[in-house]
Amino acid sequence: MVRLTAHELELSARVLLRRHGPAAPEEARRQADTCAPGGQSHWVATWLLIAELCEELLAGAGAAAPVTHPAG
Repeated sequence: MVRLTAHELELSARVLLRRHGPAAPEEARRQADTCAPGGQSHWVATWLLIAELCEELLAGAGAAAPVTHPAG
C-alpha cells in the first residue's frame, strides 16, 4: 500500500485546484467513488482527505500561498 506524506497530499490538492478550480473537492470525491467498487479503501480515504484539503485551501488564504518543501 502506498502512503502519501502530508506534503504530498497538499500538493495533490493544489494540483486539483489548479486543474478544476472550485470544483476540485467534487472531483476528488468522484475519484474516491471510482476506487470504492474495487475495494481500494486506502485510496478512497486518500481522495476524501484530498477533497477536505481542497475545501480548506479554497476557504482560506492558503489557496494563494506557495507550497513549501518540508525540511529534511
